[in-house]
Amino acid sequence: MNQPPSIAEVVVNLSLDRGFDYVIPASLQGRVEVGARVRVPFGRKGHRVGFVVALKEKSVYPELKEIVDVEGKRAQIPPSLIRLAEWIARYYCCSREQAVRAMLPAVVRTGKIRPKKRRFVHLNPEVDLAERLPGLEKRAPKQAAVLKLLVRAGSSSVSFILREAEAGASVVKRLAEEGLISVEDRHVDRDPFAGDVILPSTPLKLYPEQARAVETINASLAAEEAQVILLHGVTGSGKTEVYLQAIQVCLEIGKEAIVLVPEIALTPQTTDRFRSRFGDTVSVLHSRLSDGERFDEWTKIHEGRTKIVVGARSALFAPFLNLGLIVVDEEHENTYKQDEAPRYQARDVAVMRGRMENVTVVLGSATPSLESFYNCRIGKYVLAEMPSRVDSRQLPAMEVIDMRAEAVLRGGSRIFSRRLTDLIRERLESGDQTLLFLNRRGYATQMLCTVCGYVAMCSDCSIAFTYHRGVERLCCHLCGSVLPAPQRCPQC
Repeated sequence: MNQPPSIAEVVVNLSLDRGFDYVIPASLQGRVEVGARVRVPFGRKGHRVGFVVALKEKSVYPELKEIVDVEGKRAQIPPSLIRLAEWIARYYCCSREQAVRAMLPAVVRTGKIRPKKRRFVHLNPEVDLAERLPGLEKRAPKQAAVLKLLVRAGSSSVSFILREAEAGASVVKRLAEEGLISVEDRHVDRDPFAGDVILPSTPLKLYPEQARAVETINASLAAEEAQVILLHGVTGSGKTEVYLQAIQVCLEIGKEAIVLVPEIALTPQTTDRFRSRFGDTVSVLHSRLSDGERFDEWTKIHEGRTKIVVGARSALFAPFLNLGLIVVDEEHENTYKQDEAPRYQARDVAVMRGRMENVTVVLGSATPSLESFYNCRIGKYVLAEMPSRVDSRQLPAMEVIDMRAEAVLRGGSRIFSRRLTDLIRERLESGDQTLLFLNRRGYATQMLCTVCGYVAMCSDCSIAFTYHRGVERLCCHLCGSVLPAPQRCPQC
């Protein structure tokens, strides 16, 4: 008979980039598993919390200390995410501890937030209220009012019952002492969707290009192959409906799905669309949730009470055990890059998680990144294209204005062209609205000579220098080169 592993390798909450071996005591056998949160003796400072990253039979180190305790009823990090963390540490050159910490929200990792409890009351079914109520209505009208409310409501929270009956806590206490009602504490979720009204939706009829894209994704799901599919669809081509119908198939085969969006601002509207289709099986994970909401949403995922997660980068590490599909919407966006350790690219980590867990990954974009498109060209990814908008709608008209010609006609450089100001004026006169987007750092995105058309370019990157007026410098925001801004045009 095989003996269970007797040694656990643990990474503690210090960036030492190494694990430490501990003996698993007999009292904790069966509870110590990969991904478990454990308390271990460490150094001279007593105990530290760490995570088990491996189990083994023997260690090269003598006189090992024992694990003190296991925190929680089950492993907080699935073994598949421990393997992903090991890959992140190697690929992105960060410590193992940093990579493992990224697998959990801080509120879960630190253990400072606890499940929220609320006290509920319900009637004792063995009591004959018809016999007891008349007497209570005469000598204790508040108690009678509470009982009548419970007859209508069944089980309800103590706060609601006392508020509706305009009674004090002593009324509930007295009724419980007399055995007329039972009181119990229950865990309740802090709901980030509280107060939202979502109307249910049904699957839409797919256009031919959408249907082909869904078929491609469904074929990968049915074959259980770790395919990466680049969904190249123009704006308005119906990519979200493709995601929704692919996720429906994923749920039908008993698997779970993760949907990543690049911006937190996009999460509510995306979540609403998914909740209107899938209801309470959708959870959300992003940094604008309160600590309590984030803890409860993660707990619902961890306990298997939800099947779909929508969120920003960190939602990629949702602790699903039977993941079937990962969707990375707007996969080209730079916001998928984490700007603090571990500095990972969520799109690439999604592809690696898909490969490790044999999960289909869908990368959606109207303007795919160069690397994703190249991976389609060489056969690493599957390309599904949707070049047309739904209902044959036309794409918005775009015009490019030569500002050099504007400068000649108007006797100097201008920020707005005559064409732009005329169109804005038309919109204002018709009562419409106008949005102007400024996408720049510095005083100007380029230093342009309005006479000869010369633009100051970075010789290494072949892009225009950005002009910073305050320090009179030309800066390349790609390679970091900095030059003094010329006072006269170098060309003319």
